[in-house]
Amino acid sequence: MSLFPDTKTFMTIGPLHIAWYAVIILSAAFLTYYLCLRKFRKMGYEDEIFENFFLMMLPTAIIGARIWYVIFEWRQYVDNPIRVFYIWEGGLAIHGGIIAAVLLGWYYFRKRCINGLRIMDVVFPYLLIAQAIGRWGNFMNQEAYGGAVSAQFMSHFPAFIKDQMFIMGEYHHPTFLYESIGNIVGFILIYFVYRKYGRRKRGDLTFAYLAWYGLVRFFVEGFRTDSLMMGNIRVAQLVSILGIIIGLLGIAGVWDKLFQNFYPFKKQKPAVIFDLDGTLLDTEALIFASFRHVFSKYKPGYELSLKELKSFLGPTLKASFEKYFDPSMSEELIQAYREYNVAHHDELVKPFPGAKETLQYLKEQEYPIAIASNKIKETVVRGITHCGLAEYIDVIIGCDQICDPKPSPQCILEACKELYCSHDDVIYVGDSITDIQAAKNMAAYSVAVLFDEENADNLLAEKPCRTIHHLKELIDIVKEDHEWSDATI
Repeated sequence: MSLFPDTKTFMTIGPLHIAWYAVIILSAAFLTYYLCLRKFRKMGYEDEIFENFFLMMLPTAIIGARIWYVIFEWRQYVDNPIRVFYIWEGGLAIHGGIIAAVLLGWYYFRKRCINGLRIMDVVFPYLLIAQAIGRWGNFMNQEAYGGAVSAQFMSHFPAFIKDQMFIMGEYHHPTFLYESIGNIVGFILIYFVYRKYGRRKRGDLTFAYLAWYGLVRFFVEGFRTDSLMMGNIRVAQLVSILGIIIGLLGIAGVWDKLFQNFYPFKKQKPAVIFDLDGTLLDTEALIFASFRHVFSKYKPGYELSLKELKSFLGPTLKASFEKYFDPSMSEELIQAYREYNVAHHDELVKPFPGAKETLQYLKEQEYPIAIASNKIKETVVRGITHCGLAEYIDVIIGCDQICDPKPSPQCILEACKELYCSHDDVIYVGDSITDIQAAKNMAAYSVAVLFDEENADNLLAEKPCRTIHHLKELIDIVKEDHEWSDATI
């Protein structure tokens, strides 16, 4: 019994023949799309951005792959040029598809102020999976095979591969399998090893892909019998050598230096976005007093412990009150809280040491500065105005301006929009678990302020990118030369 009774036709519906090759290639493409989309969401981008790119990229890549093939096999089409469009006859070259997709991506993401290197670092490792799967389409078509080999050599392979590689009376090297395995190994090494232990900057995963795939394809191409040729030179081997060189020089940082003033290598100053309470302003005394006032009025005799009071730092008022009261009372409780809070605000609120000096430095160095808080905007404005910090802040986002409070990253993303800057380069500074979670939910560079030693362990458990014990330490951090996003996602 044959594993594949018809290795070329997957399904026939009337006059329509659906090829295994098409099914496998499209399956690989959509799997890669799904994996990339998951990562894209973690970076805080809306699905629509990547969906639209994919819908344009897929036909663009196919056209690019076809053009590349036709250029080097023009003699097949010179007598009947219309056959150039007969794509169902076969003839696609992966290098042309990749080049076309990269050119489209360069235009598409640059227009949307999205860092192209960051996007490529998401896509290219997963592309190895797509290529590994796609090579099985060549297997089904009995193409992209190597030179003749003995039956004894093929006896080391499963029977279904041996049978399919028996072509024109001879067994042939299953080069599709060599490249497929090489791509899977490359994905494992790049995604699970290099990404964790070797990555230093944006573009490194892309350059690692170019170097690895170039190496694999160079050696595999040497076995193949159907190579595109330019004189006596195998085109794929030439392109592979270029890929290896580009990849290694990229990892070494050469392109960063040569193209430092051009997209996507040009460095952008990160937007520095702060939480308010417990980060810029010391409002703990006011918050504790306001909660005690509400509890004394609506839950007389109940004494809030210090642990309970500290649990109110970070979450919204609604979330805090609903732990102790019926949700129907939330609005009344919040109103009572805010009345007391406003009445005693100026006597109990003060800036943390170094807040003004840090903001002043950031402003002088032209860093975009914002506050993204779970407090309403009016209260934020009052606090920074009272403490003399308002002149340094470009944008304020309060919980009344968004739908989802922290740990959703919506307030940070909204701040980036109002700052007119990409959220690929964002430092978010906060003192609570929800602050660090919000930053991580959009892969921003998170900085935890450890003013409260009792809460330090909880914050460290969230694995912020950095920690500080004084706001002035932030000045040294922004001077560092590295990427302003969380590379651990």
